[in-house]
Parts: sequence; structure tokens; C-alpha cells
Amino acid sequence: MSNKICSFSLQTVSVEEVLNLLKSLPDGKSTGYDLMDNFLLRCTAPQIAVPLRYIFNWSLEKWMFANVWKHAKLCPIPKDCKEPATPANSRPISLLPTLSKILEGIVSRQIWEYMENNDLITANQHAYRKNHSTTTALVDMTDQWLNAMDNGKFVGVLFLDFSAAFDLVDHEIILTKLMHYGFKEVALNWVQSYLTDRKQSTYINGSFSSPHALNCGIPQGSCLGPLLYLIYTNDLSYALAETQATVFADDTTIYAAGQSVQQVQQALQGDLENIREWVCQNKLVLNTKKTKVMLVCSTRKRPKQHGIQLSMGGVQIEEVAETKLLGVQLDNCLSWSSQITNLCKKIIKTACIIRRIAKYLPGKILKQITQALIESQVNYCSVVWGNASSSEVRRLQIAQNKAARIVLRWRYGF
Repeated sequence: MSNKICSFSLQTVSVEEVLNLLKSLPDGKSTGYDLMDNFLLRCTAPQIAVPLRYIFNWSLEKWMFANVWKHAKLCPIPKDCKEPATPANSRPISLLPTLSKILEGIVSRQIWEYMENNDLITANQHAYRKNHSTTTALVDMTDQWLNAMDNGKFVGVLFLDFSAAFDLVDHEIILTKLMHYGFKEVALNWVQSYLTDRKQSTYINGSFSSPHALNCGIPQGSCLGPLLYLIYTNDLSYALAETQATVFADDTTIYAAGQSVQQVQQALQGDLENIREWVCQNKLVLNTKKTKVMLVCSTRKRPKQHGIQLSMGGVQIEEVAETKLLGVQLDNCLSWSSQITNLCKKIIKTACIIRRIAKYLPGKILKQITQALIESQVNYCSVVWGNASSSEVRRLQIAQNKAARIVLRWRYGF
């Protein structure tokens, strides 16, 4: 930002823009604390577009976000359905009033255009950006790892795990960062109003809990929250001296290549201390128990005894031979054997379920279900793991053939 001269201010919206946003509201979405349904808003769009436009523009010009829109309906979703329902095993999803999300979407679009047009988002961030996805994030990483392996190098990969990252965003820090990104006073005051005095009520078994005030964090499930988190963590890469980072929202992967394991370990350990300092300054929490490290290299060069040994705050970082990142199973030699094994299991399991209902469905619907549940799994990030060996690809093809026979009720030999 020191070499850039740019500034951001909020722009008012037209009636046509509000009308189009109302007409585009999707069906089937859960209501917020106000219990206002998307279908009702869409049906009454021509009648309410003008007063809503007045309310939205008043909010943008007077830098005030309505308190009635700050009350979130919190629905805990279990992280692991096989485990008991506990706070630790729950992922909080905030259901906000639809009208507040429309206003958030307007502001979010303006901020995104400003950040993208002025090239203020770090290039290693792949979330919520045009022409970016989990696929581009994985391709960016694995391509560099494969190039390093081709040159006979070792690659150390550190998978960071932030605890409740969205819930710990400090309001004063995010406002300070926005100021350095060129946000004018009115825009800063609007964001401050949006973040402060928020409340949430947990919704379980048809009942609401008493409202709970929030002193920090940004609401999950909001339109503006993910963007604010990206801006909050946008400067993490500047804390790295000897490693590189690839980021997708709060999934941060740090990696370094070197001619020896010791060289890679030294680079990762040095930047791990830098990350620890950055985490403390930004009042976040790094979960050292879930943070993992992996040594990526060819089977021939792999050390027989010790790999990479890292520690943070006196806690040893666990080294793993494989891990799941952005929905893809990575192993320490990039053979993709684990990824294809998991795919084969999912394909056969899904095909068996489809077979049970096949006789009740017409062929066209059965084909659509099969494409949605099986073909989508096979195609997900296939450009990343598509360079697997011919034997691994053959295993996947066999599983697909079995699934086709199960779904179509064909006998072997046809």
C-alpha cells in the first residue's frame, strides 16, 4: 500500500439495482431471526424496491447499519455426525435477515471491485475471487512441488489450522487495516457500525436462546464477512521470509523447497516463528494440535528415520504421510494413491445407494442423479490429481465401470 495512491468510498444504489437483487433472491433458503421469507420479498419486489433503496442509501450516506439487522439466528451444524453434539463438535452458521444480506452484498461488491482494480489482494489468495477456486489453489501448490521434486529437491509443507478464525477477528485491527488500504472515514464508520453491537441467538429444537452480545468476530454466513476476513489476513504473506504461502479463505498452506531436509526444516521453523508473532499481533489462535507438516519428495530420496521436526511454543508439530486439503487427499510423494482409493470407495458406495432406488425412477432422472453424485466427485480437481500413474487411473476406471453396471443393472460381460 505504500506505493499506491487510491481511496475507497461507498456509492449509493439505484432502484433498478435493488429491484434486480430482490428478483434474484433464491428459493429454499432458511429465514433469519426476522423470519422473513425470500419468496415474499421477491413477489413484492416492485412495491418495496423504492423504500428499500431509500433505506440502503440512508445507511450508506449516514454510515449507520440498522441494529435490527445485527441479530443473527445461530444454527450449530455438527462437524462430525458420528461424534456427540457438543460445542467443540459444532460449526456455527449465522442466518441473517435477508434485507441485511442484500445491503451487505451491495457493499461487498463495491469493496471487491476496489480491491481487485487496485491489485490490493495478495496473489496467493484463491478464495471468493474471479477465475480462482480450490482447483487453482491446489494447482498452484502442487505444480511448484512437482517442479522441485523433478530438480531433486525436498519440499516441506506446513498445513496451518486457525481456531475459530472468523470469530476472533478484532474490530479495531480490521478498521486500522482498512484505513491503510485507503478506506475513507465514512466507509470506515459504516464498517464499524456493521461490526459493533451485534447479537446472536442460538436456535435448537425450535427454540431460541437468550440474545448474546458479540464483542469481536465477523458473522459467518454473511456476504461481507468472508471479504473482511480476507482483508484481515491479507498481510500474512508479508510475515514470511523464506517460505511461500497459498491461501484459500482460512486454509493456509506454507511450503519451502531445498536440497536437504535440514535446509527445508530451517526455513519452515524460521517462518513458523514469524507466523506465531503475526498471529499474536492479530489476536488469532493457531491450533498447534491440528497443524500438520509433511515432507514431500520421491520415494527414493525419502529419509529412513527422521523427517521434518518442527515446534511452536514448545509444542511439537505432528508430521503426517498424507492429509486432506481442500477436498483432495495429498500424500507425501504425490502419487495420488490415497485420493483415488477414497474416490473408488465413494463411487461404489454411492452406486449401491442409487441401485436401491433405481427401479422407482425413470432413466433420465437416474442419469442426472448419477452424474450429480458420482461424475461430480470424479471431476472435482481432476486436473490436479490427473497425472496419477496408469495403474491408479485403471483402478478408478474399474470402479466407474462397476458403478455403471450397478446403476444400470447390467450383468458382467455386457
